Amino acid sequence: MTTVLGYAFQWSVIRPAIGELWHGLGITLELSGLSLVLSLALGLFVALCRLSPVRLLRGAAYVYVQVFRALSLYIYVLWIYFGIAGAVGINFSPVTAGVLALTVLNSAYMAEIYRSALGAVDPGQREAATSLGFGRIRGFSTVIFPQAVRIAVPSLVNQFVDIVKDSSIIAIIGTADLFGVTNRLVSYYRAPFELYTLVAFFYLTIVLAVSALAAVLEKRLRRHLLL
Repeated sequence: MTTVLGYAFQWSVIRPAIGELWHGLGITLELSGLSLVLSLALGLFVALCRLSPVRLLRGAAYVYVQVFRALSLYIYVLWIYFGIAGAVGINFSPVTAGVLALTVLNSAYMAEIYRSALGAVDPGQREAATSLGFGRIRGFSTVIFPQAVRIAVPSLVNQFVDIVKDSSIIAIIGTADLFGVTNRLVSYYRAPFELYTLVAFFYLTIVLAVSALAAVLEKRLRRHLLL
């Protein structure tokens, strides 16, 4: 044990705590991954509704985006976990409530990312797809959407990084994710600097790994579209 400026460093607590932290990391990755998949799917649906010629769909999608981007994740977590449970009697588990909160918030942002990317595709590509005899659905799925995805990848990756970082907020409702486990271990070992430094290293590693994988994905998408 080393004491500096009155603080007694206890780096030895990391060894007995590492097992629980690894378990918490698994929950964080599971929660973040599931939220990402749901946000990507729901965000695309909302984006297509915003671009729909049907006025009602455009209006509903606009309201969805504005509402779910207006408030913080903290409020959504508490509203879903406590508010909905109290109002309609649906008792979500902490992980389920966390996934729902992350999904509704991030799908709103992803809808705008998709919409901007689709709008950035050259209109001539749509005309080319039509001239080749592609219908609207086939032309969109084989010509327009792949190009939009390439444009959207950097922003979508940034949004996934936000999901990973924001997942720590879910600890307020008792999830056993990385941050929730860390808070409990800090209370037990009384070693906040050591444990919070370690958990910061975990989050930094995840973000760097995601960024590296995104760079590889973006390069492959660019190569595929140039063929």
